[in-house]
Amino acid sequence: MRAVLTNFGSTGDILPFVALAQELRRHGHHPVLALPPSFEPLARAQGVPFTPVGPDLSHAQDDITRQMMVSPDRIGEGDHLQSLFTPLATGLPRMLEDLRAACAGADVLISGRVQPAARMVHDLTRIPLVSVYVEHSGSGGGHPAFLEAVRRLINPVRQNAGLPPFHNPLVDGESPQLVLYAMSQHVRPPPRDLPGHHHMVGYFYLEGDALAWTPPDALKDFLAEGEPPLFFTFGSLLHQDPEAFTQLLVDAALRSGRRAIIQSGASRLAKQALPPGFLAVDGMLPYSWLFPRTACVVHHSGAGTCSLAFRAGTPQVLVPHAYDQFLWADLGFDRGCAPAPLPASQLTAARLGDAIREALTSPRIREASTAVGERVRGEQGLMVARQHIEQLLTRLGGAQPAAAQTGATDEDEDTSSGPRRRSALEQQRLRRRSH
Repeated sequence: MRAVLTNFGSTGDILPFVALAQELRRHGHHPVLALPPSFEPLARAQGVPFTPVGPDLSHAQDDITRQMMVSPDRIGEGDHLQSLFTPLATGLPRMLEDLRAACAGADVLISGRVQPAARMVHDLTRIPLVSVYVEHSGSGGGHPAFLEAVRRLINPVRQNAGLPPFHNPLVDGESPQLVLYAMSQHVRPPPRDLPGHHHMVGYFYLEGDALAWTPPDALKDFLAEGEPPLFFTFGSLLHQDPEAFTQLLVDAALRSGRRAIIQSGASRLAKQALPPGFLAVDGMLPYSWLFPRTACVVHHSGAGTCSLAFRAGTPQVLVPHAYDQFLWADLGFDRGCAPAPLPASQLTAARLGDAIREALTSPRIREASTAVGERVRGEQGLMVARQHIEQLLTRLGGAQPAAAQTGATDEDEDTSSGPRRRSALEQQRLRRRSH
């Protein structure tokens, strides 16, 4: 199977697709990650073939996130949203062109829900499409002004390609063939009315990232010096005043009486001098390695961070900022793994300190976190997802696992002695021509 995997968003939106690509490679398939150019180092580091799709729009995404954090009440102002989406609208035609080219000769396109070009490529070429939900639409996803802004982003490009417009792009853009939810039923029970081609399969974890990673000496020494610390991480969220937000975290940790690690990275936190008992760490960290070594994880409730905290069985304090983070914060609280969520707009050092103390001292939270962790670790999301994809292509008369049939690898494939194996897309085209 030649599979093209694509998505759009933050690192947390991309990592599950890297994990799925690795799962496909382990079973004889040939995945390619088709992502924005800024993710090439991540793909290369994980040994997955990469092709760039569209211009680098990370700055536009940061602007949208920042505005939704700072002025969530303005989501109802259509003109304001439209101005934020303008850079995305400018880059979408090239994204469509690049993704369509990446799918030439492929058997299946596997896409995240927020990749606007994937359904267009499916509609234009009839390549089998698998939609993967790693998040939920959350705040703003169903707001009329938000939907109108997305329609204005997508429908002109669809019209130029000769395709009919979408009424609700967040729903109309998903696959009519197979939709997978990369999330745990033990965290978010599946709705009873899921269509037959929708399946909740479990989280996608990037296996092996912790095994291939060596923690810096400063981090190893800090962990060894005392009881498990707090860990603060807010992903790639950009705060208006990172220094003031860092001080709030420090004050909250001091109120709880615990040592703490603060992750900096793209969020630009912890750039100032920190008091004794605190450690700033920069860059990417394998949370699968770190979370079990901490007493509590304080984070922004992003879907990926939540999934790893649930898996580790570590108590959490949830500080949602925007998007679907409010949904995951509510689910963490509902499952008993965290105190009541603290929206970022209402955050104070006193409130955060109290929530941390509750997470550390509550037997209910500790026991619930342990129980959820055991259930989540028992799922095999990647395996189940791969099997659904293979079954889809079998039903469509598409490709089978090449290595399972021939023992070939990417490097071994040789077409010099005869015609290469036709992709599912090519088979479909031949069938259409014969009718």
